[in-house]
Amino acid sequence: MKKDRIAMIYELCQQTREVLVEDLAEALNVSCATIRRDLQKMEDMKLVHRFYGGAVMNKDMEIEPTMNAKHLVNMSKKSQIAKYAAALIKDNDIVYIDAGTTTEMMIDYIHAKNILVVTQALSILDRLYERQIRCYTLGGYVKFSTNIIIDNDTIEKMANMNFNISFLGCNGIHSLFGFSTTNEIEAMLKKMIISKTENAYILADSSKFNQISNIKFAEKEDAVIITERLLEDLDYSSYGKIISISDPKNSLR
Repeated sequence: MKKDRIAMIYELCQQTREVLVEDLAEALNVSCATIRRDLQKMEDMKLVHRFYGGAVMNKDMEIEPTMNAKHLVNMSKKSQIAKYAAALIKDNDIVYIDAGTTTEMMIDYIHAKNILVVTQALSILDRLYERQIRCYTLGGYVKFSTNIIIDNDTIEKMANMNFNISFLGCNGIHSLFGFSTTNEIEAMLKKMIISKTENAYILADSSKFNQISNIKFAEKEDAVIITERLLEDLDYSSYGKIISISDPKNSLR
């Protein structure tokens, strides 16, 4: 995924100040031509200055990051969550992956073999196809605003499915209201998936905590939350089980 890759390149630039095309191509498992296009895009965004064979971080970024840079930092956080989540998938698992930016990033990090991934998200189906990962969709009408396939028949068909593990997104997580989203039929689908899953996970960056959206789909005890870090000014004791990937122990609270 291009945005994800650019976020990783930017993070490496922050760490080393200078990156080489050949090193990036090997580390990210893409061609040198792809890396050159990414660096050109990053130079257009005023994040780096290119030189022959590589790029150096724009010195202005060390003083005050641009909006593009701040956006890429958020993408990097989502990428960390995605990488951790993908490592939870085991060989031969039947997996559900929900629509969303973070869940889509997971596809690049999946290494488990002989798995089946069920998803209703068109963009995730595309990524699964590119990686030749066996995938399945339950059909339905395309909802253009969120790029997913869903209708009432989808919910009925989902009742016949069972999953070893599922990864869902949400719009809000609240200590009293639980997990919530904006659309009623999507909430019904998420609720059904959790009920049919052995191990359900919610992927959410720290901005989703203490937020309430209009349709509740699960209690906070119904799934484990994977997030990038815990905010110092928020009491997480009543949020159920949380994995903070910034915690070296990755312990469940």
